[in-house]
Amino acid sequence: MPTPSVELTTFLPSRLGPLDDQPLVVAFSGGVDSLALLLVARDVAGVRLVAAHLDHGLVAGSAERARRARRLAEELGVEWVAERRAVALGDSGAEAAARRVRYEFLVEVARRLGSRAVLTGHHLEDQAETVALRLLQGSGLEGLAAMATERELAPGVLLLRPLLDRSRAQLGALVAAHGLRPIEDPSNRDLQLERNFVRHRLLPHLQARQREDPRADPPPHNLRDRLVGVSLAARRVRSRLDAVLARDAPLDDDGTLALADLEALPPGLRPFALARLHRAAGRPYPPSRRAQGELTRQLDRRRARPVSCDCGDGWRWRQRGERLAVQRPEPKTARFTYTLTAPGEVEIDELGARFRLTRGTVESWMFQGAPNRAGLALPIEPGDIVTVRNRRSGDRLQPLGSSGRRKLKDLLIDRQVPRHDRDRIPLLCLGEDSRQIAWVPGVTMDDRFRIGDQRIVWIAELEPAR
Repeated sequence: MPTPSVELTTFLPSRLGPLDDQPLVVAFSGGVDSLALLLVARDVAGVRLVAAHLDHGLVAGSAERARRARRLAEELGVEWVAERRAVALGDSGAEAAARRVRYEFLVEVARRLGSRAVLTGHHLEDQAETVALRLLQGSGLEGLAAMATERELAPGVLLLRPLLDRSRAQLGALVAAHGLRPIEDPSNRDLQLERNFVRHRLLPHLQARQREDPRADPPPHNLRDRLVGVSLAARRVRSRLDAVLARDAPLDDDGTLALADLEALPPGLRPFALARLHRAAGRPYPPSRRAQGELTRQLDRRRARPVSCDCGDGWRWRQRGERLAVQRPEPKTARFTYTLTAPGEVEIDELGARFRLTRGTVESWMFQGAPNRAGLALPIEPGDIVTVRNRRSGDRLQPLGSSGRRKLKDLLIDRQVPRHDRDRIPLLCLGEDSRQIAWVPGVTMDDRFRIGDQRIVWIAELEPAR
């Protein structure tokens, strides 16, 4: 195996320009892949490495593995940053949810440090598994192209995979040569996770069957290499299609596409034109068939109403004059949770705001509705704990004047709260478990805490931080 650090000496400047001691974030679990990446990158001149570790808390022993990962990073003389962050398991499944939260964390770390890149330890086997997964999912050309060595993770932050052409065995040999003991994550053996099933069951089974085939002449190729070859072939085809589209449906300097050019393309080329438009906007995945169907319906009536529709994961297509643009999702507000002893106050750094809870007499304004303050008949006593946090999946409450409970998400949509503001609302919740929402500033309170015949009530106030 050639000396990796020598190769990174050219790999990193070719993508980032002069390094000038800039910080680079390495996604670090302490496993073989990320440990090899840390070894490869730490001696590159002009680089300040920061090992970033996220503990999802999904598997027992994760806190101990985080401590061991920190010791490994410190042993190698690399800066360390870590966080424990819960994963809301939605319809996309545990793997997708954990991956989304992990990349959100890495982007936050990169921006906090002023880093232009996040490095991950993906390798050849990861690429082969990705192709297999995409085949199982019925992906098209874009999906079969699998992982790129470089892509934009967020505006101003690149995701780099410098070890994508190396095997797991090569990385393991490098770690062993340095006498280091990597950390084994037991979740990597959980066959309920799709990638693990492909890695430990499907691909070994297919490789074994291929070896046993008496008709194999010449001897069977390595299945991993064949799958990676599919990815390379998909990239070559995509490159040729891009050349055709650059001629017939060129993108403007601002990354937009002329609607007339899109409509003039043969129907079979339009999905590839849209996928190219998405890549130019920094979105790694092409639009779904359902999204493309909605776009087609809107194009048919665009003279009467401009095109504006979702194209996946918060991204949107928008018409600008006679051109089509892909609009990024609004930046998400980081999750926050604060507790305070009533009466008391707390600064919410993420919002640049201060939340205060005090006791006071009933006044007329409490019955007129005020966006940033409310009078509440809370079932708490001085010295009790309350929580202030932003929304979570599954939040419910009984809106003022309602006889039943509703999902907070549905309520915010009904009240026409803009999408980008929904995670910026500090919810007043009772207790430390924070499941019982009492007040949603600017929207409603829970009907159970409306003022009745009380003379002294709790007053919740939200104001800019001093």
